[in-house]
Amino acid sequence: MGYLYLLCVAFMFSFGGTCVKLISPYFSSGYITCFRFLVGILFLLLLKVIKRQGFPRDFGRLLCMCAGWILFGAITKWLAYLAENYGLSHGPSYGNIITQPAQTIFITLASVLLFKEKLGPKRVFCIFLCMAGVLCVSWNGRPISVFFQENLFLTFLFILTGILAGCHVLAQKMIGDRMDIIDSNLSIFVVSAICSSLFQLPGVMAGDLAGVRPDLPCILAIIGFGMITGIGFYLNARAIPLVPFYMVPVIQSMMSIFAILWAVLFFHESISLYVVGGTGAFLLGLIGLQLTKEPAPVPETK
Repeated sequence: MGYLYLLCVAFMFSFGGTCVKLISPYFSSGYITCFRFLVGILFLLLLKVIKRQGFPRDFGRLLCMCAGWILFGAITKWLAYLAENYGLSHGPSYGNIITQPAQTIFITLASVLLFKEKLGPKRVFCIFLCMAGVLCVSWNGRPISVFFQENLFLTFLFILTGILAGCHVLAQKMIGDRMDIIDSNLSIFVVSAICSSLFQLPGVMAGDLAGVRPDLPCILAIIGFGMITGIGFYLNARAIPLVPFYMVPVIQSMMSIFAILWAVLFFHESISLYVVGGTGAFLLGLIGLQLTKEPAPVPETK
């Protein structure tokens, strides 16, 4: 089930770039980030109502116990969204192809250094095979030299986004066995919403939103982006305890493949050899991760 949850997250998050492109003509990246957290909170509260789940009696004590990780996860996720939304608003739509690989490398190192998870050479090769496949599909033969030569600042932002997103996943894992999944995500999102709202308050007071008349696609994108965020991270938090920590960003990388599929199905774009080869590399790496077992330690002889 953990892998199924992560596939659902990848499916939902694959629409993120589309939402940003629909919203950005009317609102800056800071407002997009703020809207995403605020609407995400509403959908998490709606999920609590649907599940008829109230807050625990010791909720205050749990908040105090996990305050450090909640604050860490909230700030890093806010900064990650701010950087990614700025990059998508001012750069190419495929600019965030390096976000997932950056997150994968960060979480892989964290899983080995912090949680002592076994990661032998075979699994390292399979992870990099997955990353190479996703990059190949996302690149799809476009002039990568233009991306790296003319958008170095945006490239740095997307790498930073991946590292910060990995920090948020780490925070989710650290509080996952102490708090309910919905409550932990709500706590992080509320703090993130406060940070992003305070950041945008001077602009609101200065009249940034005066005269803005978003169209229907923009409004639907704002709602959809928040729903993706709230429900997506609920499923993501449910998946984290069920799979190895380093597998989380690997499965999430499939969002790039989904994005290519939408282009083929809805916009009738042709499938190139880059797409075929990259998809094959990703699937081979994913299967290899499932089949590869680390050797058991050899007992010491006296």
